[in-house]
Amino acid sequence: MRRGFTLIEVLVAFGLFGLVAAMTFAPVIYAVARVVEAEEAYSDAAALRRAALFMSRDVAGGLRLSRDIVRLIPHEEFGGDGDDTLIVASITPARQNIPAGSVVYRIVRKSFTTSVVPGLYRWVLPGVQPPDVKHDRLDEKAGQLIVPYVASMKLSAHAGRDWTNEYRGAIPLGLKIKMKRRKESEPQDAGVEEEFIFAFPR
Repeated sequence: MRRGFTLIEVLVAFGLFGLVAAMTFAPVIYAVARVVEAEEAYSDAAALRRAALFMSRDVAGGLRLSRDIVRLIPHEEFGGDGDDTLIVASITPARQNIPAGSVVYRIVRKSFTTSVVPGLYRWVLPGVQPPDVKHDRLDEKAGQLIVPYVASMKLSAHAGRDWTNEYRGAIPLGLKIKMKRRKESEPQDAGVEEEFIFAFPR
């Protein structure tokens, strides 16, 4: 006389099948998660590299007729995040048939008064020379977003003897740019940080 499987036997069989499947697919799921993380980190590093190149091109093409071609203004936010500002005398506005002036790079952070996406922004200010730029009064909505979610930027110029984070003068021999990109949902110590050094031979 044949009899069927009991409910307990069926449940045990399904449980064992699930356990074997989980053990089989766990390494695959872990590997896929690692690949996704690596791709995101590469994407962040590539975005920061493009932004640094953009900044170095503006410095290299600085308007030589200006009194101060390059200005670095150091500032540190709460928590030690660098919030430096780069100002370069530029002919960029002249290419748009407006007076030569300045190009400014700085970070915009999320706040109650900010309605724009936080990140690294660039402003083109026609007719304003670097010494006259009010970097702390820039209209956030007038800036161009270069890379979203850049959490910090620290700048140093090599003026001939050593690196300095406060600079005002001709195009320096070198420019060091250190940036960190971190999504809003990530903890303070997370994110991708990159450092770039550019030389400007005279």
